[in-house]
Amino acid sequence: MPHRRTFFVLSFALFTAMLGAGVIAPTMPLYARTLGAGGIGLALVFSAFSISRAIIMPFTGKLSDRRGRKMFIVTGLCIYTMASMGYLWSDSVAELTWVRAMHGIGAAMIVPIAAAIIGDLSPKGKEGTWMGNFNIALFLGYGAGPLLGGVVMQEWGASAAFMVMGGLSFLALILVSFLLPNSPQVLTSQTRKISKLAVLLKEQRFRGLIVFRFTNAICRASILAFLPIYIKRLDVSDAQVGFLVALNILLAGVVQYGFGRLADRMSRRLLLSVGNILTAVSLLAIPMANSVNDLILLGIIMGLGSGVAFPAAGALVTELGRSHGMGNLMGYFNLAMSLGMIFGPLASGGIMDLFGQNWAFVFSGIVGLIGSGLAYIWIGSQRQLPQHA
Repeated sequence: MPHRRTFFVLSFALFTAMLGAGVIAPTMPLYARTLGAGGIGLALVFSAFSISRAIIMPFTGKLSDRRGRKMFIVTGLCIYTMASMGYLWSDSVAELTWVRAMHGIGAAMIVPIAAAIIGDLSPKGKEGTWMGNFNIALFLGYGAGPLLGGVVMQEWGASAAFMVMGGLSFLALILVSFLLPNSPQVLTSQTRKISKLAVLLKEQRFRGLIVFRFTNAICRASILAFLPIYIKRLDVSDAQVGFLVALNILLAGVVQYGFGRLADRMSRRLLLSVGNILTAVSLLAIPMANSVNDLILLGIIMGLGSGVAFPAAGALVTELGRSHGMGNLMGYFNLAMSLGMIFGPLASGGIMDLFGQNWAFVFSGIVGLIGSGLAYIWIGSQRQLPQHA
């Protein structure tokens, strides 16, 4: 029962926090445009979040293995709440970039640490199910956010979207502070062996997981940073922009339960690679989308791709975390995402300025396909890998 309570409190709080963060997803690129951001400016705004998160995340992961998880999540949610006020006061691309960097520091203390708690609680052989169930809260929260944000921006403007983010982040902070146990019982028996990066890089499975997360993040960065602007070409409302950005994320959340259970029954590396291929192919097809219906179809394919890949990836990371430090592994796994979110917008933004927006999607799709192949090769057959106690 304590584990169930921890799971539900954490999932609900993360749903609320991700809902708040997702509210500004359709708002941010359009808001940055009003401040004079071009392709590189947009890339800097989005990359600042990931740069600060990448710098902080390895340290928070290791420290949470030694000192407990809750304090990091509470601190991160405090920063989320303060960042929402910073967005309201930003009057230039430079100021917006600094606030995004602060927001990224908060993010480094929330999702990876929460995932580490779920990894701690996951029974052996059920890692896919537990991570899939946890991902439901993340995907549905972040997916519902753009829907809400699109409506809020259309009716009341960008400032209202930032205020909604602040209110939801504060609600999540209250929930975690008062309802999440300080130290779930499973953590008292957590192994103190926390492997260094040089040791982890000798594990083929670790390298495969890192390349998957890095290339998948490049794909998702193009969706978040450039898809809202591409959609605006079709003369649609802000609410429709929010729906199209949210569609793939919401669908990914809906199917997490089923694909999480599937990840406990069949090859996880196959599910991971196939899911990433679906996302990459969808990006390659975006320049051929000439209607809202075309984008809806591609959003459905992207959502299925994430739904297939992420429970399997989370299960593989959890297995490694039992031997090398759960927070440690979750930190490096999410660091790879941050690096992808840094490199993706910068490279895609430069390509957009040089050759046009369509090529930003093509570039990201090709990277995703390459990453899918490398991940499949490096992860290897799950049965051939040692199972650690």
